Amino acid sequence: MRVAYIDLVGGAAGDMLLAALFDAGAPREPVVEAVSSVLGRRVRLGTREVRRRGLRALLLEPAEAVSAGLHRPRELLEAVDRASLADGVRSRSRSVLELLVRAEARAHGVEADELELAELGEDDTLLDVVGIAAALEALGVERLLVSPIPMPPPSGAGEHGAPAPVTLELLRGYALVPSAAGAELSETVTPTAAAVFGALGEPSPEIPAFALRTVGTGAGTRDPASVANVVRVLLGDASSEQVPVRRLLVVEANVDDMSPELVPDAIDALLALGALDAWAAPILMKHGRPAVQVSALCEPGSLADVRRAFFETTTTLGVRVRGVDRPELERRVVEVALEEGGPMIRVKVGSLEGRAITAKPEHADVVEAAAKLGRSVRSVHAQATALAHGVLEEEARSDE
Repeated sequence: MRVAYIDLVGGAAGDMLLAALFDAGAPREPVVEAVSSVLGRRVRLGTREVRRRGLRALLLEPAEAVSAGLHRPRELLEAVDRASLADGVRSRSRSVLELLVRAEARAHGVEADELELAELGEDDTLLDVVGIAAALEALGVERLLVSPIPMPPPSGAGEHGAPAPVTLELLRGYALVPSAAGAELSETVTPTAAAVFGALGEPSPEIPAFALRTVGTGAGTRDPASVANVVRVLLGDASSEQVPVRRLLVVEANVDDMSPELVPDAIDALLALGALDAWAAPILMKHGRPAVQVSALCEPGSLADVRRAFFETTTTLGVRVRGVDRPELERRVVEVALEEGGPMIRVKVGSLEGRAITAKPEHADVVEAAAKLGRSVRSVHAQATALAHGVLEEEARSDE
């Protein structure tokens, strides 16, 4: 799978992203053809090398001035619809523009049909959006990951202040960090770049595990003294296995002054308040003191509740939090009957790329069924597993 990781060193604008994609090897002609088709005239996209705090980068230089007319959202979308574009380019372009329109409408408190896009309605928005979509298509990028977003200090700069309200709308879900440029750059991320991230990208606080192939660097027009005003595109290949990956958090604490009898209660409380899993392990702390490490795995949205459970049910004065990736098999549940008429046992089935590779009976159902039938838990577990595999084999034969 071809992956592009966007590293916002100083920030990002649409022209910076396009320049970085060119620098990473995107061919010019398909991009020029796509942009020209949407704008209705031949466009030449030039670049030149510049330095930003000692870093070499490409600066995008449109050959001719673009129009500054005021457009409504439908005009931008109609320009994309009537152009001769590859399906992937059209789909990506529409996704970015539609998200941009919705964010602008929310920021101004109006309906999308009443919206006038001012600067965002100019031709250079179409140039950047369609150009980026065409460059991603030409490079074969299937997944776009984005680093934490540098933000300027809040201020009254400009008509709407900084950061712009529409930019913040578009960056919902992304990690925001203070910009190293401080007040030198009042706009580190433009609405166009933010719309690309919001529509096509996904947050990635760390560089992913992938084989790096090339790096492209795009420059902004300004050159502040405090940070290199560039955006970098790291292009590479990740594993071709289509295994979904969830970004989760591990929360943990070491406790050496807590009764062992209370540890199971703490684990139960963590699970009740949103932890996906919770466990404890014996450890040795300083001075050879025996202790217990209590850990929980949770979604980012459950962190506050899980953290509170740690403080309320253990003696710890602090917790550690770290992000982890959890590749996951596709899951579904089937039911099997141990005997005609029941009892029924739920079985979790895990599939890799559409092929079932594991089947695990729900232990609580096995225990209940064993008690009803007067049998051992082990024998019921084995029977339920065999029945589940029989169901999976029958499904596999029907798919052939």
